[in-house]
Amino acid sequence: MDERIKRSLEQWGIALTQEQAARLELFNSELLEKNSRFNLVSRNDEGEIWPRHILDALAGVPLLRKLLGAGGSVADAGAGAGFPGIPLAVALEDLNFDLWDSSLKRSQFLTWTASRLKLKNVRALHQRIGQSGALQAGKYGAVVERAMGKLENILPQCLNMLEAGGIFLAWQSGVPGSSAAIQKTLELHGGRAEEPFAYRLPNEERDRFILVFRRC
Repeated sequence: MDERIKRSLEQWGIALTQEQAARLELFNSELLEKNSRFNLVSRNDEGEIWPRHILDALAGVPLLRKLLGAGGSVADAGAGAGFPGIPLAVALEDLNFDLWDSSLKRSQFLTWTASRLKLKNVRALHQRIGQSGALQAGKYGAVVERAMGKLENILPQCLNMLEAGGIFLAWQSGVPGSSAAIQKTLELHGGRAEEPFAYRLPNEERDRFILVFRRC
């Protein structure tokens, strides 16, 4: 972990233990080793996994600490290579994470990674959100998603996964807006938008955002 990563973590109020930092370094190594087999991240990102993916995922730590109590359940609605779920689970050991993904190969990688990192608070599910009925509805205190596509398309399913008062955190690279489609979806599915969290990754000139939605 280089100094630019450490500075960002300090700015966000995140203090990783030596064991947590070692687990994230191991995650980085495992991802690089298995990327060619599982097609987990772009080859162009292989040298920047820490700032572009691991650190970006960790930006959600302060929000989950603030909005979800110890012992809470979190669903990563499309975990892919493990972002943001794996880094969040490493940093937030008092929360329980279900990593949902529709790809069998990626689910196998997530199961292997959770075991390799000795994460007792992680479970990988080979499931697609919106198609699992009672397995997901109203079950989670928080849902997180990163790079799953258009927000208005996944918002209904993610809100449906939440218990009453639960929160949905959506990672976005651009300035957040309040489109008519999103507002209509919130009205139809009993949700409301809350204050977004702005942050900046090392060597980037523009803020990124985590949008916050709550199920009423």
